[in-house]
Amino acid sequence: MQKRQKRQHIKMKLKRDMSKSGKKKYTTTYKDIKKYFKLINAGVFENRLSPFNDVKIRDLTREKCVGQVVIHEQKRKGTRQYVLEMLPKYEDKPYFLDTLAHEMVHLYQMQNAGDTGNHNDLFYSFVPKLKQVGLGV
Repeated sequence: MQKRQKRQHIKMKLKRDMSKSGKKKYTTTYKDIKKYFKLINAGVFENRLSPFNDVKIRDLTREKCVGQVVIHEQKRKGTRQYVLEMLPKYEDKPYFLDTLAHEMVHLYQMQNAGDTGNHNDLFYSFVPKLKQVGLGV
């Protein structure tokens, strides 16, 4: 399947799932994080993104964010682990999916490109790809 067709197929799947949930509150699940990680990875990152080393669903009020990638670095071993942290609830499913995609871009920056993970040119270069599958940043 060509990239464009694949993205269209994924866009239709995401759109269908988002329309099913309507505008009601969305409760985050590990199952959905795994499911949508695979879909977004295929459509946006061409399956080049390795999964997060760990995923935590927790209150992020202190951090004043709706999702984040935390790096656990073990300097002696020379290893890094990337932990995804997501809120237990989002205002709706599209907001959850946009947040997950946003954090996946940060993961790509750090893990695949050796970048800082900041909102820089590399980060914003993913905006068109995300829009092609029906997501924002």
